[in-house]
Amino acid sequence: MKRTLIIPLLALLCAQVSAKTDDFRHYFEDKTLRINYLHIGNKNQESIELCGFVVRNGWYGTRAELADPFQYGDMLVEVFSNLSGRLIYSRSYSCLFSEYRTTERGETEIAKMEECAVIPMPRHDFRVRISSFDRRRTPTVLVDTVLVPGNLPLKNAGKNYKVKTLHRGGSPKRSLDILIVPDGYSKNDRKLLEYDVKRFASYIMKCSPYKEFRKNVNIRAVIGYSEDSGITQPQNNIHVNTLLNCTYNAIDLDRYLMCPGVWNLHDVADDAPYDAIIIICNSDKYGGGGIYNFYCTVYNRGEYPDYVIVHEMGHLIGGLADEYYTSDVSVQDFYPEGVEPTEPNITTLVDFESKWSGKVSQGTPVPTPSVGKDHPDFDRIGVYEGGGYVAKGVFRPSLHCTMNGAVYDDFCPVCRETLEKIIRYYSK
Repeated sequence: MKRTLIIPLLALLCAQVSAKTDDFRHYFEDKTLRINYLHIGNKNQESIELCGFVVRNGWYGTRAELADPFQYGDMLVEVFSNLSGRLIYSRSYSCLFSEYRTTERGETEIAKMEECAVIPMPRHDFRVRISSFDRRRTPTVLVDTVLVPGNLPLKNAGKNYKVKTLHRGGSPKRSLDILIVPDGYSKNDRKLLEYDVKRFASYIMKCSPYKEFRKNVNIRAVIGYSEDSGITQPQNNIHVNTLLNCTYNAIDLDRYLMCPGVWNLHDVADDAPYDAIIIICNSDKYGGGGIYNFYCTVYNRGEYPDYVIVHEMGHLIGGLADEYYTSDVSVQDFYPEGVEPTEPNITTLVDFESKWSGKVSQGTPVPTPSVGKDHPDFDRIGVYEGGGYVAKGVFRPSLHCTMNGAVYDDFCPVCRETLEKIIRYYSK
């Protein structure tokens, strides 16, 4: 009986995947279209200015599930067939602008930040809609326009950098493709660059859940050099000319290491398949940053780079929130009272049923009291107060996790399961 039931189910699943793959072939070419734009505004206003279109051969994202099932981000790009009006592609992502507008400076000062939306190249006229969501999840449509592929002023992608394969898991069209891009390595740092990209690839592949999904993950590195060695540190009056011009003190937080030149970053990255971009910065100053479906950064020399890389990848790939609440941050009211966060690993209890409630054992109190490391319940999944930069009103699932403390390869079951879902998504 079991075999009789399983075979039709598998056939149905295969048919569904085939139908979605057929949708891709019907609506899209095997190419990638990048829409460059400026995100302009502050806390009270925002707009988007379209600035250019870049095309490259090959689409390396999923073809089996074209509408984003997760939507953890603050931004959403949607593509519709102009003929039928049908939604044919969507992707959720976040951006630095969404964080900037919650800072003290973002209350009044207008910022202009580079961003881009990456979509498969439509075969026919299409409508693209780009929306942003504030911290209360109120959407604002910033772009809604019809584009004709044959009339777009397209720029060809790539800068002809050497690309090195560091881990090969499977086909780039059915794997999570991670691309490492170096910044702040001059040609005198050639040996260090080669060593670092291998080292960081090893940090990733020795960490759960990536090591359990070795056949579903690819890691490559762009070999690109900078004019100067090192990374810009405005607070220390250090300014250098580098490949990506990454800088500390993003949105007025000294350890926050970001890349303002997002278009240039993608120009460099376009020489390789990628679903996720990691920037390794040649610096001994502690720092990093990660933004969902955008990019993440990590410093290369110091005490915790193994922890920082997988922590920031938690933001980048899984849309995971920071679970700590004692460190200084520049954002304000990032998780408003009365609103359930989109991040899967924190809750305000407004809609806890949509989070990890199914993993909480019967009899576990909510909220769950903290216990010490030697307590038999230290590993228990619960609802522990403190997370998302605040001590009260936001709750996390575990007393220990790589999204909380500076411990390598210690994702709690909730965070690990989230990352596994994303890897499976890219592997369809």
